[in-house]
Amino acid sequence: MLLFDYCLTKNNQVMRASIKIFQRNNYSTKDGRRQLCLRYTSYRQSTFIGLNISVHPKDWNDNKKQVKATEPHHIHYNKLIREQYHKAESIILDNFLKPLPVVEFIGKLKDRHYGNEDFYIFIENEFELIKSARSPRTMDNYRNLINKMKEWEPTLTFSEITLEYIQRFHDYEIKTGNQLSTIYKKHANFKFLLGLALDKELIPKNPYEKFEIKKITKAQNSDILTEEELKKLQAAYDSDKYTEGKKEVLRDFLFSGYKTTILKNEGM
Repeated sequence: MLLFDYCLTKNNQVMRASIKIFQRNNYSTKDGRRQLCLRYTSYRQSTFIGLNISVHPKDWNDNKKQVKATEPHHIHYNKLIREQYHKAESIILDNFLKPLPVVEFIGKLKDRHYGNEDFYIFIENEFELIKSARSPRTMDNYRNLINKMKEWEPTLTFSEITLEYIQRFHDYEIKTGNQLSTIYKKHANFKFLLGLALDKELIPKNPYEKFEIKKITKAQNSDILTEEELKKLQAAYDSDKYTEGKKEVLRDFLFSGYKTTILKNEGM
């Protein structure tokens, strides 16, 4: 359950700060949706902070404090709820000995950079800001990179992003069988994303200043055609299936394929 509180004794008085996620029941939109809020209580004062999420009561699980799968956007909504809750929880813990007044708590909760040590969380927010200026294909490349990085390192704090981390990432990519041209493209994308963090002073410097991103122009695919594949191409050439221009290209390709196969069989 998303409920967190603590108490301490000062001058024989119990002081408490608490947070809770809940759905308001005193107002509904025209289509019956109700707003989800975070309630913060400190020094016996409470405030309700809207999460900009409204769902039908039937789609809200109050015991688990999460949106049910019956709501089409439940994955996105639950992600936002968790992020806001954990940020609020961190603010309370950071001020354990002296709970913040309501106004100060709200200020820190709305500060996008407060307590944000996770690079993945930061970059997901940045994607929303830059997507209008980048092509859909480029954004897909960025997201694919982050998803692959999460498979290797599920969490990544800003303090962990060093030259040594970049080198380990490079070695990992090689061990997983990726070609150098692909790896260096990933490096180029990662360098750009780190530049966003650098611009907002979340990292002191970009570790790629001391890591060379090489441009690979030579073909790296060392695979050769199998005998069966060569037979299929030879049959297509013999059948006069292609026009003169395409047939010449196919002939040259066959010659190269036969030559490579012979050299390999001879151990050269």
